[in-house]
Amino acid sequence: MDIGTAYGLAFSSGINAYLPLLSFSLSARFFHLYKVNPNFSYVTQDWFMIALAILALADLFADKIPAVDHVWDMIHTILRPIAGAIVAAASQEQLAGPGLPVALVLGAGLAGMMHTTKATTRVISTATTAGFLNTIISFIEDIIVVFTTVLSLFLPIVMVILLILFVGVFLLAVPRVVRILRKRRQRAKSKIAPS
Repeated sequence: MDIGTAYGLAFSSGINAYLPLLSFSLSARFFHLYKVNPNFSYVTQDWFMIALAILALADLFADKIPAVDHVWDMIHTILRPIAGAIVAAASQEQLAGPGLPVALVLGAGLAGMMHTTKATTRVISTATTAGFLNTIISFIEDIIVVFTTVLSLFLPIVMVILLILFVGVFLLAVPRVVRILRKRRQRAKSKIAPS
């Protein structure tokens, strides 16, 4: 399995925890495009794929409802990295031994980075537009998750390039965002502090 597929699907899981894993499961079981790591064979079982389909639809709808989207994101702060870890490991058929924990950590890390980006975007949108743009942003995220899932499954080399670019931008942007937030917090404290 190409790393672009494994880690591209993990990355996509940071937006929608269920659709990338469901897409991989369907591709492996019905189209025989991929083989599943034996440790994760449950991902192609009926009960698991039905649960994924229901949760993927729930994600698509819950993410469009103001206030519900924030609660959904909070719940998925843990679930998206778990889904990223599972899909990264499940999609690497030969992976075993020490390589398995590495794949789980990398998959969870990529999903976590994408989830952080998604959640930060939502917080900024809510603060600046009172949440009016959140539904539009959700539709854009849906397009991104479908696009990156398709790239991961069928053009993994392109996905590797996109992952490298995303990680680079993420690592450059995080310190700037942290500095901006610290400055705002200090300004807020100085306004509250007695003179």
